[in-house]
Amino acid sequence: MADVAALAPQTGQIRGLGIGEVQTALRRHNPKAPTIDLRAVAKIISVVVDFVTDMPKGELRELARESDQFRAALEEAAQQGKAQASEREHVAPSGRIVRSRGAGLGDQIPVEEGRARLESYAKADSIESWAGLVAGAGQIEQQLGIPRSTLNSWQQRGAVIGLLRGERKFAYPLEQFVDARPVEGLIEILRLASDPRSAWLWLRQPNAALGQKTPLECLRAGRKTAVLEAAAADLPLEREFA
Repeated sequence: MADVAALAPQTGQIRGLGIGEVQTALRRHNPKAPTIDLRAVAKIISVVVDFVTDMPKGELRELARESDQFRAALEEAAQQGKAQASEREHVAPSGRIVRSRGAGLGDQIPVEEGRARLESYAKADSIESWAGLVAGAGQIEQQLGIPRSTLNSWQQRGAVIGLLRGERKFAYPLEQFVDARPVEGLIEILRLASDPRSAWLWLRQPNAALGQKTPLECLRAGRKTAVLEAAAADLPLEREFA
């Protein structure tokens, strides 16, 4: 709630944030999202926040208890909006107003054809495509001189990030090591993140709070305090909505 509303100390009332503030918060979590999309979401959030913060406290708390019903109402309103948007009116040569709809979803196709199309669209990405260079325990020992027992101990303590490759084997991103040791700050990041994969994805994404540098880059540069402050703001929210 901290990103979309703030407490006004002088009144004790909740006030909504402006569209720009909401957009800034969204940008921090979605650095690569198109600005026009972030602006649209920010407008919607601002409208909702303004609406609920003006409600009497009793009704506000009741709405919080019935959040599932509130979501359902929003979904119904969105569907109605889509239906209205799909309708178009134009004036015929006779002067009569003609209302028409869009083309719709098109013809149904067999399940087998649908699966074949999905398989042609979906392509499996290698772990290196999103995690960077990785290596197994044997390669780590050969390249960095870190014994397998030490690496295993670090992983059990949550001091290094191991990503599952297949069902049992772990791949270790090489960027997390500095001078054959885990970069300082990984333990705290892993405690905040929901899982190692989420932690590594967060570490490699540009972060607005860090001047659009990646948290991993900042950790390697010795900016541990700044990274942990950003992680404390970001990662608990990701766990809540995961």
